[in-house]
Amino acid sequence: MFPALALASELTGREHDVLMVTDPRGARLIEGDVRYEVISSTAFFGRSLTDKFRALSAYRKGKKKCARLIDEFEPHIAIGAGGYASFPLIRAARQKGVPYFLLEQNSVPGRVTRLGAKGAKEIYLGIPMVREIKGKTVLTGNVLRKSVILGERKEGSKILVLGGSGGAKRLNELGYELAGKMPEERFIILTGKRDYAEMAARPKLKNVELVEFTLHPEELYKRAKAAISRAGAIALSELLVNGIPSILVPFPYAIDDHQTHNARWATTTGAALLVPEQELERVEVVLKELLGDKERRKRMADAGRTLAPTDAAARIAERIERCLAA
Repeated sequence: MFPALALASELTGREHDVLMVTDPRGARLIEGDVRYEVISSTAFFGRSLTDKFRALSAYRKGKKKCARLIDEFEPHIAIGAGGYASFPLIRAARQKGVPYFLLEQNSVPGRVTRLGAKGAKEIYLGIPMVREIKGKTVLTGNVLRKSVILGERKEGSKILVLGGSGGAKRLNELGYELAGKMPEERFIILTGKRDYAEMAARPKLKNVELVEFTLHPEELYKRAKAAISRAGAIALSELLVNGIPSILVPFPYAIDDHQTHNARWATTTGAALLVPEQELERVEVVLKELLGDKERRKRMADAGRTLAPTDAAARIAERIERCLAA
């Protein structure tokens, strides 16, 4: 949703008329005067048979509404941002003869990208792919909100523990354990709404700050010396672009293990360190080594900034405009 909002902002700034289409979950993340419509959509892959039937029903309803919105809005193009909520839109666009483009954030293309790749005008990649797909791909880097890009950020004093927008129970527990063992360091744990109450009920540690959820992670990035994080594409790209040295613990059950591939990409230039969840006990040693080596942190920060461009939205918008003018 965040790349979609960032690209919509870029296109609106170029005086294009933009209509966002999302599901109720995505709608909760929209701020300001963004024009949007909500459709029915829910996850299909990796779900129970009952949930799959519900997903198919939601897809049919969502596609029907998207077809109506296309008739009313009369768009020149459609853009699928990769989530399952974008699938009804790109299918309706294809049926209506509206050219569409795709954003793919991860190193392993998601199901929506794979299913829609052949008919797409172009597919914009946030991270180099480890699996080939049919269609014209362009490596642009991930589209990031301007607000999260801090430029030449001074190193902060906190260790961020980030489990993604929903939090990660195991990383929350790890951050709390590390804070108890390292009282000289200060930790910020982004718990996620699901686990906040449980973490807040634990005995208070003076060097731990709990954050339930934030739409503005840049406020946390400003304060960071290092991070312990999952390896979702957007959170990872935000850490890299802000030069935050990170220990990445990929979610081991992610579809197609895409977080591990994302993390490996980030380690190729030394921008991050990878610790599999089954080796979680190693994080303490790796973190202490990292905190004790300021020069290494600087090298990692510099390497991260080279991996994550700040102008992906503008580059994509320019390519789309060229396609429209052709």
